[in-house]
Amino acid sequence: MKTSFNEVRVSKFSFSILIVIASWVFIMHCGRVSPPQWPWWTSEDSSSVRRELEKWQDYVSVARAWQDTFWLDFNTDLNYSDSSSRSGDTLYKIAHLMRVWVEPGVRFRKEIYQFGITVDTVVMSDTFCQVIFRDSFSSGIMHIEFDTLWIIGFRPDTIIDTTRIPPETTVVYKVSSVEKRGFPVTHYETKEFDWISTRWLYLPRLTSGDTFNYTVRKISGGYAFVPSSEEAPQISRVILSKPGRVDTIYFAPRSDGKGLTNLKPLDSLYSIHPNEEVTVSILTTTPQDTVVDRNRFFVTVRGYTIDVTAGPKIGQGTIRFSSMDTGYQHIFIEVLPSSNLLYPHSPFTATIWAIPIRIVSE
Repeated sequence: MKTSFNEVRVSKFSFSILIVIASWVFIMHCGRVSPPQWPWWTSEDSSSVRRELEKWQDYVSVARAWQDTFWLDFNTDLNYSDSSSRSGDTLYKIAHLMRVWVEPGVRFRKEIYQFGITVDTVVMSDTFCQVIFRDSFSSGIMHIEFDTLWIIGFRPDTIIDTTRIPPETTVVYKVSSVEKRGFPVTHYETKEFDWISTRWLYLPRLTSGDTFNYTVRKISGGYAFVPSSEEAPQISRVILSKPGRVDTIYFAPRSDGKGLTNLKPLDSLYSIHPNEEVTVSILTTTPQDTVVDRNRFFVTVRGYTIDVTAGPKIGQGTIRFSSMDTGYQHIFIEVLPSSNLLYPHSPFTATIWAIPIRIVSE
């Protein structure tokens, strides 16, 4: 069979195209840089982190703030807000509060691992794991003990606005009775709530030969807002004072490291010597109306809670640690609105800060 000139030309053209494509594939393949293979995040890494965190479970738990009873023993009067009601329901307000204690609830632990490598090293081989540590608690219970109660009754009243056409009628509720009732034995009320605490830990990977492990080297403070940051008391700062030194702690991370949520090396945590007296001052920005409501301030150390309330928006008290407390400890700050404590049917609200510290020997 005789091949035409056009068929030969097409064949040569097709062959040329194939050569070009093959060359392009070869060049692209040779010029491509394969993505780096980083063997720094495996199940072994996760297991190592998990083993290390198990050693810290008790220390990092913010629930330790509720270890002790809040002894209060204070009397309260009525204020102008107690004379109004939207529903007309009877209002109950505790007149003599004796004590409060909290059961944290059922704990559900959640750890979020964020593996990475430091970007300021040439070989990018320094591996670390940053852990978001969250404790969720369900069915927490606050117990309230009291022996005297205000009972305020209301009656409906009709207001007619004749300046409008047609006249508008509004029903309001006015106080009809006020009783301060004492009980021969103490009474108890409870409030149930759910809450979540959060903090961060930093664990670098330490390698020795063919083995490695992760070790906690940095830790942040912990916090909890119940039921939410919008509704809980707002702490603006906590001040720790001792002779020759004053330290102010804010909530958000700061470049100077003075944020509760800053990750701080363990060896640079705020340090206290045994039997050294430290003054703790707590400042809040809420509530706005301190006649209607005011905060109660508590500090818990070594499993003991003290009432440090100094005003509607400030708490201040002194703490000490003993030589038996050497090592890592916490200063727990608890702020509860008085309305949370005095009105049995109001929702539970609170703010907790857990400030990590070191107790160092002389």
